[in-house]
Parts: sequence; C-alpha cells; structure tokens
Amino acid sequence: MKKPSKAQKKAINHLSGPAQIIAGPGSGKTFTIIQRILYLIQYYHVRPDKILVITYTKAAANEMKEPLEHANAPSGVCFGTFHSICYYILKKSACIGENSLIKEVEKRKLLQIILGNQGLATKSNYESVSLLLNMISYTKNVPDYCLSKDLQSNSLFSAEEILAVKEEYNRHLREQKMIDFDDMITECLNLLSANREILNFYREMFHYIMADEFQDINMPQYQILKLLAYPKNNLFVVGDDDQAIYGFRGASPDIMKRFTDDFPDGKQIMLTENYRSGQKIVSLAGSVISGNKERFIKQFYPIREGGNVVVSCFDTRKDEELQIIRELSKLDNEILCNTALLLRTNMEVIQYTELLKDAGISIKETVGSKTDIFHSFIMKDITAFLSYLYFGNKRSDLIYFMNKPNRFFTRMALPYEQVLPEQMEKYYRKNPQMTAEVKKFFAHLKIASNLKPVLAVAFFRKTLGYDRYLQEKAGDLNEFKQLQKHTDSIQQCFASYSVGMDLKEFIYLQAEKAEEQMNDTENCDGVRVLTMHSSKGLEFVRVYLPDVNDGVIPSRNIQTPKELEEERRLLYVAMTRARDDLFIYYTKERGRKISRYLENEMIQKMV
Repeated sequence: MKKPSKAQKKAINHLSGPAQIIAGPGSGKTFTIIQRILYLIQYYHVRPDKILVITYTKAAANEMKEPLEHANAPSGVCFGTFHSICYYILKKSACIGENSLIKEVEKRKLLQIILGNQGLATKSNYESVSLLLNMISYTKNVPDYCLSKDLQSNSLFSAEEILAVKEEYNRHLREQKMIDFDDMITECLNLLSANREILNFYREMFHYIMADEFQDINMPQYQILKLLAYPKNNLFVVGDDDQAIYGFRGASPDIMKRFTDDFPDGKQIMLTENYRSGQKIVSLAGSVISGNKERFIKQFYPIREGGNVVVSCFDTRKDEELQIIRELSKLDNEILCNTALLLRTNMEVIQYTELLKDAGISIKETVGSKTDIFHSFIMKDITAFLSYLYFGNKRSDLIYFMNKPNRFFTRMALPYEQVLPEQMEKYYRKNPQMTAEVKKFFAHLKIASNLKPVLAVAFFRKTLGYDRYLQEKAGDLNEFKQLQKHTDSIQQCFASYSVGMDLKEFIYLQAEKAEEQMNDTENCDGVRVLTMHSSKGLEFVRVYLPDVNDGVIPSRNIQTPKELEEERRLLYVAMTRARDDLFIYYTKERGRKISRYLENEMIQKMV
C-alpha cells in the first residue's frame, strides 16, 4: 500500500466533528476516502453499518467498494448517490411505492398534455418540452431561484408560463402518488424536516457521513447532509471548488465556502499535491485557475517533474484537424488508448468522432457518444416531420421544420392547431409565387405521408431539401459530411419504426437499446473523444484540446462573472486530465483569438 502524504494522513486520521477536504486534481482523493473508511473501522472500531458514503455516481461507489473488499474490511458500509439514498428513505418511510418514479417518456407525455391545457399546444414539440423539463428541474434544485431574464433569454416560455406548468405538473404527480428524479431530493428533505421520529432514526443509523464531489451538490442536498449529521456533526466532505462545473444543474460551489461558516470549528485540509500531471501541466493549469476570484486560495505541488505543454495556432480549423490526425496517426496503440480529445460541446464530439473515423483512427466509443444522435437537433427535426405526417398534421410540428430550408413561410399563415393547406394558400392568395410554393410543399407532404417511415425520411432529406438546410448550417464541407453521416444513422434508426407507434417512446427505447449494446460491446482500443464536462474524474497520458478560442471557451453565450468563472473551471478540469502531454490548439480563422483564459502575460511566457 502506498504511503499517504502528510495532508492525506491528517484527513485519514480525522475521527469526529466536521471536516472539509479540498482535493485538487490528481491529489489522491479516492485513496484518502478509502483509507479513512478503513481507519474508522480498524483503528477507531466504528461499526461499518454506521458509516454512510455518498458519491456522485454509482461508478464512483463501485470504485471505492472494490479496494475495501481487497483489504478484507468488514462489510456493511452504506454507499449510494444522493438520489439513491433519498429514494431509499422515502420508500422505507412508506412515502412512495416501488414504482413511484415517473419515466422519462411519461414525463414528456404529461408535459405535452399540460401545455395543451394551458393553451400552449404550439410549444409542445420535443425541443420545447426538453427546455421546459430542464427549467422545472432547475427550479426544484435551486429553491430560492427566481426565473430571471438571464435564464429566459433563450426561452420560449415566460416565467408565468413555466410556473403555471410546473404547478400543474407537480399536482398531477401528487395525485398519482408519483415523483420525478428531482423530487427524490426535495421530498426527502421535506420528510426529514417535518418528521422528527424518522430523522432521528436515520441519525442513529449513520454516525459518520462522508460526501464525495462536494462542490457538485445543491442546496437541498446540503440541507439533508446537515440534518442527518446533527448533532454529532461527523460530516466529512471532499471536493474541489476549482472543479465545480455543473452550475446548469443547480450545483453551487458557494456551498463549499458556506460550509466553513456553518461549521466554524470544522477542520479544513488541503490536498494540493498533484500525483497525476507533470510539473509544466500543473503550473500552467494553476496559473489559469488563479484568474478566478471566488475560490479558496491554494498552492499546487506537482510530485512529478516534466510534463509537456504545446500551444499551437492554425490559420484554419481544417489545418487544426489535419494536425490532430497527423499526430494521432503516429501513436502506437498503447498510447492511443491513453489519449483523449476534449471538446466544449456534444456537437463537436460528433464531428470529431466522424472525422477521425474517416481518417482510419480507432475510436473508443462510449455510451454517450453512441446515443448522442437521439438528443440531437437533427433527430428533433426528423421527429417533428414524422409526427406531422402520422399524428394529425399538427401546427406545432409543421412550424418546427417548414423553414428548413427556409421557404419564408410565416406562422401567421397557420391559424389552427390542425394544419389546413387551404388556409395557408388563403394567407398568400395575393402572392402567386408563394401560393405555388405552398401547393408544391403540401403536395410533397402528401406523398411523404404514404411512404414507409424510413423512406419518408429519405424524401424529407432529398426532395424537401433538408440536406440542403444542413449544408447551409454547416461551417464547411467537412462539417456538412459529418452532419450527413449523423443523419444517415438517424434515418437507419427509423427502418424499425412502424406507423402508429408512439414516436417519443420509440426514440427513448432506441436510445436505451443503443446504451445496452454499448455496455455489452464497448471497444477497448482507440482514442477517447469526449466533452470537457464528461472528462471530469478521468485521466489520460495525452490530452488534446482543440478550438481553445474565445467564443468557444468561454462560450459566446456566457455573460455574467459567475458564468465566466465556471467556464474557466471547465478549461482547468480539461487541462488537468493530462498526465504527460497537453496539446492546446486554437485557430485565427475569421479573426478568432485564443481563449481569454490563456491571454495572461505570465501564461504566455510559460507556453
């Protein structure tokens, strides 16, 4: 067994009272948690079943269980995510039944009905419902959140509409004695706050509580932790404020600072020795993150010397892509399997995956990369088209695709929820050119409605011009080819669709099937292509960060100081995934510049 550092030993030996462990990248966080569990059991003789360990994912829980089994530690330690623990408490307290969790497909159906009830049927397409689900989820996870102008800037809904839909949605769940994923937390908090007997039962059950990834929790989760830990307050939280990148889910790194206010007698232990990355990588990443003002000030100590950092500028994105292909083509299989490309968005992941496949470079596909097609804008466009053909010629569906490519049709020409072509012709009766365009468009839709779904999609692409729309949307020919391949996959997906099947449920089941196949057949060889968000918790020998341009990271949509700090943390997380080699690429195409996070004079000297 490796010998713990001085800081790790201090955390491992901690017995009672609150403690906050600030665990930087590569600092041996998981090792420290495991050793502390063993120390509590073997040296302090704490019963294993009195220890609760809350992890961010099931995978993280399994990662901790295995070493405990190898160490022959007595079984009984309770591991679980926040949601699984809360679900357990609610079930055991008879607040919910075995099948009380509403399924994703049921949530979408329910929201579509509610939107119709509220007179918002035109906003019931897939994308609008997805947006609404995210906003309802956010308001549940951030109870004191007011629907601000910032959130509404890209929204189809007003604050009043969101609150009205949310109220009816929650009322329906209560009537049916069901909960959604977010309710697990809020309902559990309400139960523990209102029922002293149940609260005391779980306080007695868990004398020692450990929470991993503490920077990613939200306020209701934090309140549950405090309730369960009181009055012993044997609360041991581990996290890194510099790696808080889930603000869009309601997580708040401010809670880490609040912990020190709520528990002024608690210990704070800094794990800032980096065992993962070479010295140059640690120094550069440290300089980048030091630009954030709202953080615990800390000094990073790289244990390993060396580390290679390369920052390169390219005239065009095409040049950048060719360089990445050249670099990856030279790598032997062992290094390639320990290499990652980290991108800002899912769309970029899809594009680079196709690009590398075309170049003959092996890709280690993950569940996320395989199932991305089911959540893409292309899938939503095609779903709206098929829904229009087979489910009542709805206005909300037609609006979604009628101007892809742009036919300059206006919504004003569609006065009713069920589309009547003659109404649209009537609107354009004084414009012979547009009248002819309308007649041609609806004639094509009639032909498509008599085709098998997979052929209807092909008709949508070629005859109705959707591929032309994709070409206009793409930045260049290469991106267009990637979008076409993406659309090919979606078209093939509908080969197994029969008219009459619920479209949303079909897509949901197809995504589940793809995920199961990936779990069974996930290949071991090849480079990983991931978003920066999904790279958190992983590490690689070699990391490429393409498109580190201002407008990409930070995104051009980011405005507030708080959002800008989170984007900086996201870049920091991506950089600190690298052990030996870090390649940062950007382009000067169309006047673009390197990310502002790398413009600092001191950083420029380092690179």
